[in-house]
Parts: sequence; structure tokens; C-alpha cells
Amino acid sequence: MATISRKVQWTLLTDPTTALQVLPPAIEQAKFAVKSLTPSEIAVDVPQALLSNQWAAKITGIITPDTGNTHVDWHVEGLGNKHYKHLIKISEGLPEGLLDDHGIEAAASQVPLRIFGRKEIAHLANVLDRSETVHAIGVGRYENKAGIAAATDRRLLFLEKSIGSEDLTSFSLGAIQAVDLKKALGGETLTVSHSGTKAVIMGLGHGQGDSLIRAIRTAQATPAPQQAAPATPTTDIIGQLERLAELKAKGILTDDEFQQQKAVILASQG
Repeated sequence: MATISRKVQWTLLTDPTTALQVLPPAIEQAKFAVKSLTPSEIAVDVPQALLSNQWAAKITGIITPDTGNTHVDWHVEGLGNKHYKHLIKISEGLPEGLLDDHGIEAAASQVPLRIFGRKEIAHLANVLDRSETVHAIGVGRYENKAGIAAATDRRLLFLEKSIGSEDLTSFSLGAIQAVDLKKALGGETLTVSHSGTKAVIMGLGHGQGDSLIRAIRTAQATPAPQQAAPATPTTDIIGQLERLAELKAKGILTDDEFQQQKAVILASQG
């Protein structure tokens, strides 16, 4: 069996010092092992567990601060098909609301789920780009495959997730020329005209097609965000340094790593 690699982008809604505090306990709760931890990288070992069908894997997270938030670029390498499940296990150990969910929970709460659709919604965050936000979700069929349609601030996508595989089709907002909706007793049919061709998503629940169209048109009418101005220095420098000192006292950071991260915090306030 070949080794497979997967990449996932996380945004933690907190500063890097706090992120370094909460990640190790979440990893340990998942019954994984932290092999190394620095201000910029965390390495994790996933042990093999035959009873739970878990293959061994190695996970590396690159940690990057961004104006009060913390980005973690995960790289999971191992056998089997549980790569995303490893990260879901880690996320379940984080404090509630700390991990940016891209608006998925709010959008999914408006959708009465059928037999299918649940695994796609659980997997949706893994296929989104950083800062991409979901505004509407529908459950239906595309090219004879059952899955979910999701309208984000960047694209319309259709995701079908099967055991060991996924099928993702994306239509960028700029390429979508028109969206049409037909309603019937058996559900709604959304026709998307894009780049001279048409895609048809059938069997959507009542009202879901309308929600998707509204989200697409709203996103198309919204101007692209301007580049953010330099952030105003925060007043939480003392708190960040105190939390950094706690990590050093617990042995999570070495003296050199402590001084390095301290310099980063001080420089960010300059």
C-alpha cells in the first residue's frame, strides 16, 4: 500500500502563544504523540491501532501568526484513508469556537440532512481555502452522484465523499454567467451556466436552490476586499509574553525558542 499525503489549512482564532498552549493537549486527547514543538512548527506521530482501523501516520503543522490569528498548514503523510480523520480528532480537543469553521455550521444548520450529505459536510472544511467562507449549502445530485452543493464567497462547489475517495467540482464566481432554478414536487434543479457550458444539480431540497442562488449573486455583487492596512499594535503584549513564559516553564519551549518567539512578539508591536 502506497503512502498518501494530504494537506489541510487551519485558522485558529487566537494568537500563536495560545495556539501553542492548546494544541498539545488536543493532540494528546486524540491519543497521538507530540514529537517536537517550536514556535513555527509542530510534529505529531499517529500510532497504528488495528482495533480502530487506524494506520500509523506522521503529521507536520507549520505555524504562522496573522494579526491576532494563527494559521496552521497541516501535512499528513501515512497509509490508509484516515488522514482527514486524524485532524478531526485533534480539532475535537480544541476549546469550542477556537477553530475557524468557514461558516459551515451556520450554513448547515439551515439544511435538513437526508441519508447522504452528512459526511460531505463533515469533510467540507478540508477542501476549502484559507479565509474562504460558506454562505449556503444544498443536498442533491450532480452527474448521478449524491453529495452537497456549497456556495462560498469565491465559488460554487459540489462535493461527493465516498469511503477512501472524494469527487470535487468547482465553478469560480467569475466563470458563472447565469444560474437558473426549476421547482417541482420532487425537489429543485439548479442549472449553472459557466464558461460556455452548463452544470445541473438536481434533487435539492425545497428552498435550498434559492439559498444557493442568493449566495452566488450576493458574492458576485460584492467587491473584492482591499488589501488590509497595517494592523494597529495590540495592547495584549504583556499577556502574550506571560503565556510564552508559561510554555517555557512547562518545558514546552527551550530557552532559545522562548527568546525567538519573544523577539517575534516584541517586533510585531513595533
